[in-house]
Amino acid sequence: MVYNLAFVVSLYFEFGGMQRTMLRIAQKCIKLGHEVDIYTGKWAGIRPEGVGIYELDTRAATNHASNDKLARQFCQATERGSYDCRVGFTKIPGLDIYYAGDPCYAARVAETKGRLYRMTPRYRALYRQEKAVFAPDSGTEFLLIAHREREKFIHYYHSNPDCFHLLPPGVNRDFLLRAKPGSEEIRQMRQQLGVAPDGFLALFVGSRFRTKGLDRALRAMGALPAALRQKCRLVVVGEDKKSPYRRLANLLGINDLVVFVGSQSKMNRFYFSADLLLHPPYVESTGTVLLEAMICGLPVLTTANCGFAHHIIEADAGMVCSLPFNQQQLDQHFAEMLLADKRVQWRENGIAYGDRIDLYGLIDEAAKVIIARAVKNRKTK
Repeated sequence: MVYNLAFVVSLYFEFGGMQRTMLRIAQKCIKLGHEVDIYTGKWAGIRPEGVGIYELDTRAATNHASNDKLARQFCQATERGSYDCRVGFTKIPGLDIYYAGDPCYAARVAETKGRLYRMTPRYRALYRQEKAVFAPDSGTEFLLIAHREREKFIHYYHSNPDCFHLLPPGVNRDFLLRAKPGSEEIRQMRQQLGVAPDGFLALFVGSRFRTKGLDRALRAMGALPAALRQKCRLVVVGEDKKSPYRRLANLLGINDLVVFVGSQSKMNRFYFSADLLLHPPYVESTGTVLLEAMICGLPVLTTANCGFAHHIIEADAGMVCSLPFNQQQLDQHFAEMLLADKRVQWRENGIAYGDRIDLYGLIDEAAKVIIARAVKNRKTK
């Protein structure tokens, strides 16, 4: 039996983590014999074969207004009943399945914002959009990889606990490990990035520099003892506005030690060439980059607000800064990890953990949930 599936996302760009996961789930459903159309406000990147892609006019003055337009147009495009399951990767009403890639907005506001913020039009709109998905009468099921967010959604929206499907992470292990760079390629890459033979390469990965905490990483770099700082290069992988961070690096006196390389399709070259992953985000419901680095043997320094930080602790594959965040603690851990004799043990622990724990099953499990809902919907119709 062939089922017709409609996916919807506000924006697709090639190097977005959630966007890549969406496409992998779509391609898995297609491989299982089903048909998938993706609706989006903008598709920026290669258009894969076998997937129907439809761009909608969602231009608006604000992101939440754009999402409202996306919701209306997606509803109009799918209301004829030609689809067996509607799967959302953006919070809009009328979904059968929602992939919860973002943390609970209501909980985050309660934890970090004051009462005045909750009176703003932005808050009211984003709260309304989240409530439309997670309200108990929405009929929506949820794909959740940040498991600790489940209780937050239930607390704020009284969501049906039975509608949550807790999934394993979705690291693409084959992609990372099938073409490992050799020692000579690693040596040349480190040299090209300005790393001395006895130097250190610290890696920062993320396409939203502000959310991922690039300013925190730069300050940690600037706080290193002078001799150690000169031997270190901070390599920034990702696409975003560089000028504010260039200015900060210049202010910290580390402009010559920071290398921006843009988005990269072959991330394993960086994971295998680096000495440490530095990932101190302000908001991070999951943090797949932590797991990617770990299974490549790269020690990780991150913060406890990352949904996947517990894997680093359980594997003993690096260090995790406690909450509330303290820049001085990050600075100290950064210097300590660069010089620690334990770096070899952290590498081995991360690789071993990836061999024994399921960090890879998200795509298959998500496809099963989607197809099961499609079967149920068609029977109902």
